[in-house]
Amino acid sequence: MRNLLLFFSNRILACLAVAALLNGCGSVATRGESQDRVNEPPSLPRDYENALALMQSGNYPAAITALRGFIRKQPELAGPWLNLGIAYERNDEPDAAMEALATAIELNPDNAVAHQQLGILYRARGEFDAALDAYDRALKLNPGYALAHRNIGILYDLYLQQPALALDHYRKYVELTGDTDSDVNAWVADLERRLGDTQARMKQ
Repeated sequence: MRNLLLFFSNRILACLAVAALLNGCGSVATRGESQDRVNEPPSLPRDYENALALMQSGNYPAAITALRGFIRKQPELAGPWLNLGIAYERNDEPDAAMEALATAIELNPDNAVAHQQLGILYRARGEFDAALDAYDRALKLNPGYALAHRNIGILYDLYLQQPALALDHYRKYVELTGDTDSDVNAWVADLERRLGDTQARMKQ
């Protein structure tokens, strides 16, 4: 049983939410947060596999029901709570999502994905300091967490009006992802131009 707990709470969490789900932003003015996407890892209990498959298909109400059923049997596992929080968020139930993510973090405080997802919820509520704290916690736990760099860059850029810090995180995201996100590349160019113009005016 102990091996199963370790499997779910540590290794599986990394497998469940490692791929970027980028919200196809068409321009610099529509910078949208990216979220973690649940992938279906092998060798899981059938009912948990079914819940993840429902999430993959976008059937979040059914996924929520399946995840809650699994959690009733094994409430001590952090991974299902994390996925329940993601499912609630995508089903437009932010309060329930917040509660599920808080439980996931209580069970496994060292999971960067849960903190990153919590940051998205705080940002949507307009609680920017709390969002910044959640993203910072995610990056302290995993400095190479590309999505957290992208989202904290958006927070600094559009909401906290700190373009230099935003540029640092956008550049780190590009470095980590291999220069494949055309949106972020455009945002980097835009901020470099704006910051360059500001510096030029200060020298006049």
